[in-house]
Amino acid sequence: MLQMSVGLSLSPLRRDNRVTVVLPVKISPQNEPNKVRAACTCEVSSRGAQLMRLDGIGEGDILWIARHTRRAKYKVVWVGKSGSDLDGKIGVESLEPDKFIWDDDLRGKLA
Repeated sequence: MLQMSVGLSLSPLRRDNRVTVVLPVKISPQNEPNKVRAACTCEVSSRGAQLMRLDGIGEGDILWIARHTRRAKYKVVWVGKSGSDLDGKIGVESLEPDKFIWDDDLRGKLA
């Protein structure tokens, strides 16, 4: 069973609830959809996610992110700076917000 916590964001930039949950996902660059790499989430929301950083991924990159049989296109909106609290993490925002790729049991927690 996955352990998760739900919290309302205090940041004025965040519009959605976030759930702290580690989920395995597969990512690939938009222009190389067959170059699939394993990754995992740290947090998810209905519009984005925080992922553990992978080498070669930079701010502005467009990625496909897949969870089980669902996938959507995301943009890397930030990369954690070395030595910061977000070191080793990246933030992605969905370019297809109507697609919900996370597990169905998270849908209610993210509403």
